Amino acid sequence: MPIFDCQLTIQMTKPWWLPVVRDQQSAIGNYLSHALAKRDHMPLRTWAIALLFLVVALSVPLSSIAQQQSGVLLEPNEQLFSVLAALNASGYDTGLGMDTGNNTRQVVRRFLAQKKTPVDADIRKFYAAHKIGDDAGADLGQFVSLALLLGPPPDFKLTVKPSDLPPDAKAVAGLVPLLKTFYQQAGLSDLWSRLQSRYQAEMVRYGADVRTGILMSDVYLRFPSGSYLGRTYAIYISLLGAPEQVQARIYGANYYLVVTPSKQSKLAEIRHQYLHFLLDPLALKYAEEINRKKDLRTVAYPAPMLGSDFKQDFPLLVTECLIRAVELRLEKRTKADAEKAVQDFAASGLILTPYFYSALVNFEQQEAPISTYYKQMILGIDVDDVTKKTAAVKFAAIPAPPEQKRPVAQTEEERLLGEGENLIFQGKYLEAKADFQAVLEKLNPTSERALYGLAATYSYTRKPDLAEEYFMKTLDVTRDTRIATWSHIYLGRIYDLEGKRNDALAQYKAASLTASAYPEALRAVQTGMLVAFGQKSTKE
Repeated sequence: MPIFDCQLTIQMTKPWWLPVVRDQQSAIGNYLSHALAKRDHMPLRTWAIALLFLVVALSVPLSSIAQQQSGVLLEPNEQLFSVLAALNASGYDTGLGMDTGNNTRQVVRRFLAQKKTPVDADIRKFYAAHKIGDDAGADLGQFVSLALLLGPPPDFKLTVKPSDLPPDAKAVAGLVPLLKTFYQQAGLSDLWSRLQSRYQAEMVRYGADVRTGILMSDVYLRFPSGSYLGRTYAIYISLLGAPEQVQARIYGANYYLVVTPSKQSKLAEIRHQYLHFLLDPLALKYAEEINRKKDLRTVAYPAPMLGSDFKQDFPLLVTECLIRAVELRLEKRTKADAEKAVQDFAASGLILTPYFYSALVNFEQQEAPISTYYKQMILGIDVDDVTKKTAAVKFAAIPAPPEQKRPVAQTEEERLLGEGENLIFQGKYLEAKADFQAVLEKLNPTSERALYGLAATYSYTRKPDLAEEYFMKTLDVTRDTRIATWSHIYLGRIYDLEGKRNDALAQYKAASLTASAYPEALRAVQTGMLVAFGQKSTKE
């Protein structure tokens, strides 16, 4: 049985591959250098076969590569271009003064300024009404989410039902009719064609390094060919957004990463999302094994820097810890530097990173692929040992913004929300209810976290009518994808218990678009679609 049951199965658009073929010797040299640096982490036989695989893969002719099937794409996207062109003509000025080494945005803005399309005024009003002024990432992100769910021009038809759009995209879906008009009035089709050489140049800049990162990840994890199972990972180069932006999305079975102009290529972020693409399905497959270690949620929960998504979805936390450990094993770091990074991740709340970093040493010394070894690693987690070691870790505080010397003091609203969510975690629903009601009545009547928390307390205390009311209110205001996803799931469960199976299925379907980003939510959706909540599966 071969050590590596894998082949190069990546198919990119033609412009991506041209620089790879042109710079063949340079690319192979980079691989050799990286492989030599990792020689001490794997057995001689494994290392030799990995190295041979890399050289052979890099030597495959372009014509042969183009015939293979794959789930990875690196390309521009005309829908993204069109949406951002419309915004740039109508008030989207974020980051204009920054030097990125790419002036495509300025060229497009000058072109559109000369056009003076009649619909500009309407788009300008729309953007002004929906601009998120205090968060450049969220401001761009809402339009990125919309663009990723649009069909091709000139129709720009939504690829999902309007009611199923993720919350940020739903908030700006009213742009679509204006976009159709703008596309025609501005002659965007011709402009897009004229700009192709600029996009190809950017793909040339990314191409070989992206391929290196993907191949090194595949080889290290020994991922077999054909493992994508119809899924895709699309890396979209967008030259019209504010600089230094990286926007990651998971919709259904497909993964996306949108990269805006920057002097330094965003290779680490591209690899990180690719590792999610590879490893997320394993967290779903081995959900039962992961849930046996779920007591560790309590250990990680107090970490101030740990995001709420990781606190609420333990399999997601497990996957993130594993990915961080894999990245450290792949990178050229000294032992001291790597160990410090491991401890820093633990201090941020990614408490399983030290365990996985050590477990991967054993993985490297044997021949099974990660798809086989994963279960063994999960079962090898000693909850008591991790708990004991984490007790010695001082969780890091949230750092102050660059312009401030001291951390921002926690507001009363944030304190109550955090306390209420922690009380729900502990099963103290009446106490949690009081905190959420205090936020809504005294501080913020449209707080999505308070509305969702109150809905959850009503659900857990078996008050379905009130739970349904507050989950609906949550969906009306939330821009948080996880909160929206779980609100749909809970509504589906309520309707199942009331015997409204069709209504329940509609809610599970609405959740399915975004549930893939959260392993527990995806499992809940799949189960809900299969059998009504509260009923046993016929497979049991």
